[in-house]
Amino acid sequence: MRYSFTKPHPKPLVSLFTKIWIIFILFVSFILITFGLFLLFQIHSYKKETKVEHAQRIVLESKVSQMDQNIEYLLRQKAQGEEIYSRNTLLKDSIKNLFDLVPDQITLKRVVIKKDSLIIYGKTPTKDTYNFLLAAPLKSIFSTNSTMFYLTKNGWYNFISTNKITQTDGFSE
Repeated sequence: MRYSFTKPHPKPLVSLFTKIWIIFILFVSFILITFGLFLLFQIHSYKKETKVEHAQRIVLESKVSQMDQNIEYLLRQKAQGEEIYSRNTLLKDSIKNLFDLVPDQITLKRVVIKKDSLIIYGKTPTKDTYNFLLAAPLKSIFSTNSTMFYLTKNGWYNFISTNKITQTDGFSE
């Protein structure tokens, strides 16, 4: 005897709805694992980039400090150059003033300028000409003055005038 009008079908172990849910869960799991692996790869590449950037930063910092030292050196050299230039300008002006100080009657043969002294070799017609025209201005500039005269064959005098400054506030190199 039969109690049903339909023929019995075998019941599947997993229903269609359950299969859809399992496939969905596997798909989402695959996407999450792929995203996690992508994040791990990105983290690893960022760490590598950070190490490279840190090494570059150290190199650049050393270059900057070296450039700062070079700039400091150049600034010191510039200051020294400006100081030498100003000293040379003062010396040039002093020499010009010295030659302006020498009258036409006196001929200079040699001038030796040192830090604190001036030695003049020259020729003058008379001792008085030297004493009145050149010795007086030199005495006003220098602390100690000494002059030696030598008579030449033609009647003129060769002289050596040694002038010194005892204080350092007068004459500069």
